[in-house]
Amino acid sequence: MKTILQYFIISGLLITIVIGCKKGGSQIEPVIPDTIDPMISITQPKVGQSFVPGNTITFQANFYDNVKLGSYAIAITKVVASGCVLKNAPTPVDWSYTVVPTNFNSGVKQQTINLSDIVIPLDISGKPIAKGKYNFKVTCIDAAGRSVINGMEININ
Repeated sequence: MKTILQYFIISGLLITIVIGCKKGGSQIEPVIPDTIDPMISITQPKVGQSFVPGNTITFQANFYDNVKLGSYAIAITKVVASGCVLKNAPTPVDWSYTVVPTNFNSGVKQQTINLSDIVIPLDISGKPIAKGKYNFKVTCIDAAGRSVINGMEININ
């Protein structure tokens, strides 16, 4: 009697396991190690492109990662140049612009970002914007923390 009872219990457990597997029982999703840096393809602005104070810089770039994108940031800073300073001339102000790390859409491997609101001011606190070469730098960080920086020089005339 004890053997028959054990047989029914074991049979019942096996049937439960088989039915559970057929209904899509839980499966562990494999973890894909992220060993590849993300990529950035900047289409706007172009290397060496010139801009005028008061106008806008259009930014367009495609971001890619093999697993998942995390965030991006933009920084525009004046290239430090050496030279002489003229007396009694208004001292130009170095302009800078920053987009702090901004998250991509959740879980994406590829995303295009279009910004058309990067305004170059005419002046800062009444002082003219310094003309010359500026570094335009874009940083992309994937969800695993791997990063890449892509950049170029642009001109403000």
